[in-house]
Parts: sequence; structure tokens; C-alpha cells
Amino acid sequence: MPQNSAVYAVSRIRSRERTLFNRDAVKRLAASSAKEALRMLIDANYGAMPDASILDTDAMIESELERTYELVREVTTKPSLTDIFFLASDITNLKLYIKLRITGSKETPAVARGGVYEPAELKRMVENGDYKELPGAIADAMADIEADIAADRVDPAMISVKLDQSYIDYAISSGDAFIQAYFKATADFDNLIALARLSALNAPVERLKKLLLSGGDIPKELIIKHYLSPREQLSRELPAGQFKEQLKKGLEEYALSSNAMALERARDNALMRFASRGKNEIDTIAPVIGFLLAKRQEAKVIRLIMTALRNGLSEEVINERTRVLYGE
Repeated sequence: MPQNSAVYAVSRIRSRERTLFNRDAVKRLAASSAKEALRMLIDANYGAMPDASILDTDAMIESELERTYELVREVTTKPSLTDIFFLASDITNLKLYIKLRITGSKETPAVARGGVYEPAELKRMVENGDYKELPGAIADAMADIEADIAADRVDPAMISVKLDQSYIDYAISSGDAFIQAYFKATADFDNLIALARLSALNAPVERLKKLLLSGGDIPKELIIKHYLSPREQLSRELPAGQFKEQLKKGLEEYALSSNAMALERARDNALMRFASRGKNEIDTIAPVIGFLLAKRQEAKVIRLIMTALRNGLSEEVINERTRVLYGE
């Protein structure tokens, strides 16, 4: 149940922050064998699964995230704001269920956990085409998608774009300055990632126009204009807004690697550093949201390391792929 005291919420979060993996712990994981890394996770009570095997790594991560979600829901003083970040899982599941319905697939999918809605609720909504329980912007996007299905003009990629756009619009409409900046940056980075991926496929610029998101600080027209520009030019022409320097760095790394993964890593790092700014506030919701995002980033890093160790990747390669952690 949400709390009324921000100070109480922050004190609870502070106690859990001590359990976060720091850079030294992550380096030790990366330098270990898969078996040794598993032992380190068990010793840290990660996911509260003391009898876990190497095959249970994903279950450990999901269990740890579920514990985090329970804490955030318990202590938040502004559930309407923390729910915006939980909605990410609901957006993922809506995409999944609508695509399963379109294809007629009967498979039992691996759903995202930690949403505002239970996956079964979302499945029922999609089966019935009834979205009145969803936030307005997201319900409108689903109605638009239903209209596309009825007119037999379904484009799976556009399903994702329409839902992502509705999510960004809903978040920005919250009026919260932190959330607005966070999702504006998300739109900018995701647009640049789309540019990089489509460029690698030599896709026509018309495809890019369809996939770009609104709401960021970089005008979509500018991204379209520079779609065919040399990669080295993008970092000079495109970055804008509050995250200008982070966008510039990401584009510079992309120019060197020719790989969209450089922009994905830059996005994750920039947003984590931004979330870390409110870490020491004592009377706002910022530390609660920051901790939620920190645990998600930690989970991503641990999942990456454990997968890499199982596949025999070197410590050097693993360290190159890890992300910034909370407070770094």
C-alpha cells in the first residue's frame, strides 16, 4: 500500500540501496566462471533462491526484480508517477498479445512481469478488443491498431511504434519534470537507434519516417535530413536538448563501431546517470524511481554477464558491454 511519508519511503529505499551491486562486484562477476558467479549471487541473496542452479539465473533475476517492485509499490507516495515506469511491462505485453492474435498463434508466451496490469488482464483486453481500463493515450493507440486490423493494413513494426508513442505521450503528460526529461531522451535515443538499424539494412528513408517517435528534442525532420549523411557527421548535426552531450557521445561511439548497440549502451548509461541525480534527495519521489531504475539496470548487467560467461566470452568483452550503475 502506498505511503504518505516521502521521508519514510526514502529511508526504506536507502536500506535496500546497500544491496545494489557496485562496480567492484560487477567486475568480480565478470572475472569469474559461471559457477563462481552463481555462487556470488546466491551469497548476496540475489533473488532469494539459495538452491538455484546455473539454469536458474533468469528466474533469480526475475525474483529479485519482483522483490523490488513490491517494495516500490509499498513505499511510493506517488503511485501515479511510479506506475508510469511499471507500464513499460504492460506495453511489452500488449505488443505481444496483439501480435499473437494477428498471427493466430496458440503458443504460451514469456510475458513481462512487473506491470500495472496482470498479463491475464491484458490478454483479455486484447481478445475482446476492449481497452477502456487502460490510460487514455494507450487506449487510443490500441483503438487505432484495432482499426488497422479491421482494415487489413497491419504492419507489426507500426504496432510497436504506436504503442511506444502512446507510452511516451502519456509519460510526458504527467507534468513531472524528471519524467518528462527521461522520456524525451528516450524518444531521441530510440530515434537514433532506428536510424542506425535502418541504415545498416539500406532501408529507404520512407521507412524511417514511419518509425520515428515524437516528443524528443531532436526534430524528426532533422533526423530524416541526415539519414544518408556520413556517420561521422551525425554527432555534429543532431544532438540537442538536455541530453545533448550524451547524445553526441553515443553518436561518436556509433560512428566508430557502425553498430546500433553503441547507441543502446549510450542510452542506458545516460538515463541511469540522469536517474542517479535524485539519489540523495530526501523529500521527493526521485530516490524511489531511481532505485527501481537502478535494479532494472543491475538486472540487465547481471543477465548480460551470466549469459556471456555461459557462452565463454572473455572478461574484456564482458566489461565492454556492461552498463553504468546507479550513482556512477
